[in-house]
Amino acid sequence: KNMEALKKDVTSSPLLSWDFHLNNMSKMSKLYKDITAIKKLTNKLVLDVDLENELKENDHSIVITDTDLNIEFASSNLFSMTGYLPTEVIGKTPKIFQGPKTDKEEASKIRAHVNNKEAFEVVLLNYRKNKSIYNCRIKGFPIFNKKGNLVKYVAVEHAA
Repeated sequence: KNMEALKKDVTSSPLLSWDFHLNNMSKMSKLYKDITAIKKLTNKLVLDVDLENELKENDHSIVITDTDLNIEFASSNLFSMTGYLPTEVIGKTPKIFQGPKTDKEEASKIRAHVNNKEAFEVVLLNYRKNKSIYNCRIKGFPIFNKKGNLVKYVAVEHAA
């Protein structure tokens, strides 16, 4: 009987394989929700970046702001990078990620690029929700409507 029990254990699927499958399904579900939300926010707008491909990078987070830099959207993978849930940052500015050691001059360059309606790329020392620090590579892109007016800003971010 011990041999029969051993055969049964060997031929059954380990629970661990289901865990991997469910993890992947969860990531795919979040990705789909993020892509749907981004398409809704950027519908009929002119973008210079393929946000869908950027979002597919596991370590990239996407933040979309209005022209005053109030966060309107944050991708679900923001949590793994910052410890903040996307819902916690909606309505706030990206300054939520800054702290005492953030280079204020570098941060002000971002504002200058936004004011000039131009793309930028910077590395900024940011803070997670638990106050630990990380270097964040931020690529910012203006989003214009069909009339050429700036309507949003997109930041593609990842820990550098």
